[in-house]
Amino acid sequence: MRILVTGLVVFIIWAFFSAWLYNDEIRPVMNAKAEKQPTLISQTGSSDSLMKLKESMPGDLMIYFEFNKFEFNPDPQFDSKIAEMKSWLEKYSSSALLVMGYTDLVGKKEFNQELCLKRAEAVRKYLEDKGIPTTRLHLETGGIELSGDYITDEGRAKSRRSQVSIKM
Repeated sequence: MRILVTGLVVFIIWAFFSAWLYNDEIRPVMNAKAEKQPTLISQTGSSDSLMKLKESMPGDLMIYFEFNKFEFNPDPQFDSKIAEMKSWLEKYSSSALLVMGYTDLVGKKEFNQELCLKRAEAVRKYLEDKGIPTTRLHLETGGIELSGDYITDEGRAKSRRSQVSIKM
């Protein structure tokens, strides 16, 4: 019987102590709003520097072509955009220009593939004439791409293009 009474007394003391500990010490800490500590993010982080590099990169140059043709008339805006790309290539020696040729969906697949390549080669030759080294130019054919509304002539005209972009 003595063991039961002692066990009951110890249990009651433990219950009061744990209730006090929870109500007066633990619960207020859990309900208190934590102050936000300012986090310092390094400005020289690799993701930040890549974002800054990407933002400073010149945008893509789009050159549109007439139906079934691969000749184009250069625009003065092309020359300023090419000058930006050329200075980028000089600044970053590991980068290159990617020239992609596209067509609309009118015509046979084989003819369109050849036309894509001719369009890309025409732009490559123009870039070489502007002083960009051949080793820094890469050609690819994008094939048929429906970038616009393929039902109307204006929509298909958006697909007849070459795209010049910087490749890192």
